[in-house]
Amino acid sequence: MTDKPSRNEEEYFAQREAELLKARKETAQKERTSEERQSHYMKCPKCGSDLAIEDHSGLEVDRCHECKGVWFDAREAETLFKDHHGVADLFKSILRGVSSS
Repeated sequence: MTDKPSRNEEEYFAQREAELLKARKETAQKERTSEERQSHYMKCPKCGSDLAIEDHSGLEVDRCHECKGVWFDAREAETLFKDHHGVADLFKSILRGVSSS
């Protein structure tokens, strides 16, 4: 004689299965997001080439040697604009690097 599961048991297992499925989907989404971010890390937003970190007057900038783009992270831009009298020298330094490339 087989005992038919009670309605509470069916609900429990259905809910448990839904929770496991949701957790698997969330894990898969996090993995996809991480892989996508990793594939874009230190890539030029304009042309997709690799970026190189360069130091200019103590400020690190990301430079693309293909399209000559120069990129600042938020922290770097904040540092740049706090020191108003160093901005011109910094851009001169960066432009010298572009013309010599």
